[in-house]
Amino acid sequence: MPAIEFTLMVGCPLKCTFCPQDRLRGEYGKSAKYMTPDTFRTILAKIPTHVRIDFSGMAEPWANPHATEMMRHALLSGYTIAVYSTLFGMDADGPEVAELLKHHASQVEVLCLHLPDRNGNMRGWRYGPEYEANLRLFIAMGVAGTWKNFQVMTMDRTGKPHADLDHLGIQLGAWQGHSRAGNVANSDVLGQDLASQPEHHTAVSCAFTPFYDQNVCLPNGDVVLCCMDYALKHKIGNLIEQDYYDMFSSPRMGELVRENMTPRFSNQSLCKTCDRAKLHFIGPTRQYWHSAA
Repeated sequence: MPAIEFTLMVGCPLKCTFCPQDRLRGEYGKSAKYMTPDTFRTILAKIPTHVRIDFSGMAEPWANPHATEMMRHALLSGYTIAVYSTLFGMDADGPEVAELLKHHASQVEVLCLHLPDRNGNMRGWRYGPEYEANLRLFIAMGVAGTWKNFQVMTMDRTGKPHADLDHLGIQLGAWQGHSRAGNVANSDVLGQDLASQPEHHTAVSCAFTPFYDQNVCLPNGDVVLCCMDYALKHKIGNLIEQDYYDMFSSPRMGELVRENMTPRFSNQSLCKTCDRAKLHFIGPTRQYWHSAA
């Protein structure tokens, strides 16, 4: 489904190795570090209500102290939402957030908790009693079936959370890291081998959406192609300055689609190095076919 992931701040203090914050900060520059509630309301008013609003993006949502207020506004405005959170920064807001998500459970498509991993890839995380209280609260509600799609994950190939959480007895499934279409190197992560980075010499499209409409909105209103684009390679518009649908007819979107349609490798397209691309094989000696990805 179409979605806008809101990155509510730039320069996430968790500094996860899988999220290249240095690259993001370098490309983002000196624009507003935090999205304000007024900016959020302005942007949300331009987004059609069939578009899912994701509180995730390229930083922990609750690293912005106004995240709860913005999530409440999205729910009261009738949007379907998804929440991907480490619980960092939620602190005293935890019970209020849990109650909001319970009251609006029919609007919550995904609630995913990301726990710190055994290898220390969530470098800015520190254990605290408020964190554990919120973690226990959300897990209890999730196990009770409060939300239709409740997930708990860690970015670790063993599925083991940080040793400071051992007393909770949590064991999760293995996780396979990837390069975020070339934005993360194997040397950046601890205790994990990333999936090899592809280089596509065919025509490609996004396996998640044929319309390239699962995008990321930054605090200054800029919208980039997707959650892989930490280098801000494909800025398709700005939702403070323009309307939602205008982004998809922008020159930059046209350039990207043209590169993706061309059956050759191109470093002008992030999709050509993405392991989530769908491959389309076109040639004079065989019929057209595409990968199942």
